[in-house]
Amino acid sequence: MTGGPRLWGFAPPQQVPQLGWLGADYSAQLVHDLSQGLLRQDPGTHVIAVKCEGVPLLKSGGVDASGAVRAHDAAFSLEILLSDGVGRSWRLRGRWTYVGRELGTFRAQITHYWELRTAEQV
Repeated sequence: MTGGPRLWGFAPPQQVPQLGWLGADYSAQLVHDLSQGLLRQDPGTHVIAVKCEGVPLLKSGGVDASGAVRAHDAAFSLEILLSDGVGRSWRLRGRWTYVGRELGTFRAQITHYWELRTAEQV
């Protein structure tokens, strides 16, 4: 992400092939989705940095008759540094989760949500 937030702590995509359902660059997709969600809440938000604080928690399920896995969840513990619409700096910690269902079918759906654990002004 040239010109985007600084990212660190994310495993290279080739080390987590089980995240392929999120696209070729899962960390860029995550930061894009996260940033869009924050911008909906406060249009002046600017994400400065995102740190993945550990290995993502991965869960698979929903195997169809052919043996293909059609459901995946991936949860990431994150620390986010941002400035809000009035210029205050914040450190947020929480969990970003993707939920994929019916993957590999025409009914495929990927949703995501954020669980805020702490927010501190810095």
